[in-house]
Amino acid sequence: MSKQQGELDLPSLRGRVCVVTGSGNNGIGWGLAVHAGSHLGMHVVLVDLHESVVRQATAQLEALLNDVHPDVRVLGVACDVTDPEQLASCLSHVRAAFPDVPIGAVFANAGVSFNRTIMKSTLAEWQTTLNVNVLGVVNTLKTFVPVLQEQSEESVVCTTASVGGLVRGDGGGSAYQASKHAVVALTESLSFELARRYPQIRVHVLCPCIVSSSLDYNSQVNAAVAAGDSLAEDIEQMPLQSRSDLPMTPERHAEQVFDHIANGHFYMITDNVRPYVDHDFPFDGLSIVKERYDNLFNLQLDNSDAMSPGLLGGPSSSILKGPLWQEMARRSRQESD
Repeated sequence: MSKQQGELDLPSLRGRVCVVTGSGNNGIGWGLAVHAGSHLGMHVVLVDLHESVVRQATAQLEALLNDVHPDVRVLGVACDVTDPEQLASCLSHVRAAFPDVPIGAVFANAGVSFNRTIMKSTLAEWQTTLNVNVLGVVNTLKTFVPVLQEQSEESVVCTTASVGGLVRGDGGGSAYQASKHAVVALTESLSFELARRYPQIRVHVLCPCIVSSSLDYNSQVNAAVAAGDSLAEDIEQMPLQSRSDLPMTPERHAEQVFDHIANGHFYMITDNVRPYVDHDFPFDGLSIVKERYDNLFNLQLDNSDAMSPGLLGGPSSSILKGPLWQEMARRSRQESD
C-alpha cells in the first residue's frame, strides 16, 4: 500500500487552510467545506464558478461556524477551474488572505454532469464535461500541488471521481463516466509522481455513489449562462436534489471522506455504494469488472515501487501498476496455483 496513505492525525490540520472547488452547490464540496471548518477547525476557501453563489455560500458558512469556531475564517473565490489564469488568481487570493498559513488540504471537486447517452449527447456537452471534470482537476492540481511540495507539513490532495469511474458505463451519463475514469487514472498517476520525493503529500481519489446535490441543475444552468441564455448574477444556490432513494447527505458523506483520509485509503468509497453495485451484469465478458465491484471496499493502490529507483535512476518501470493491473496479476496467480 502507498506509503503516502499512512494514517493521518486529523487534528494536525487544525488552523490550516482547506481549499474546496465546486463548494457552492450544497453537494459534496459544501459538505467537505462544512466538515473541515466545523469539525477540524480549518480555515476554508470556497471556490465556485459564479460570484453570486460564492457570496451566498460564504455568508452561510460564516454564520454556521460563528458559534462553533469563531476563529475560523472563510474566503470565497469565484473561479472557473477550466482557466489556469483564474486559478492562479485564486491562489493569490488565498495567499493574501492567509499569509504564512500552510495549506492542509486541497479538494479538486468541481464537476458537471449531463445524463445523456453517447448518441443523444451533444459535442458541446462532451467538451464542457471533459473541460471541467478532467482539465479542471488537472488545472487545480497544477496550481496547488506545487505549494504543497514547498511545505514540510503533511497535507492532503483529493480529487473527486465517482464509483462510475471504477466500473463500466451503464448506458447513461456517458461523458460523465468517461471523465470520472480519467480522474481516477490521473490521480493514480499523481500518487506515483509524488510518492518518492514528496511523501508528506497524501493523495486520494474520492469515488462516491450518489450524494444529494444540485449538480444536474447547476450543470444545465451553467450551460445556459455560457450560451448567453441566462445571467450569471441571477444564479442562486439550489436546494438539494436527488433522483432516487440512494443519495447520502453531504454531511454524512464528508464524515466518511475524512475517516478514509484518517485511515489512509487511496480509493475513498462511501458505504452507500452497495445498493448500486448489487445487481446482475448483462455481459459475461464483464466478470472481471464484477469481481472488482465485489472488492471495491478493499481496493488499494500499490505504488511502493515508486520509492526505489530503476536502472537509470528514475522510478522503476513496474510502478505502472493500477487496479486493473493488480486484478489481472491476482487472477494470473490464481490460475498458476
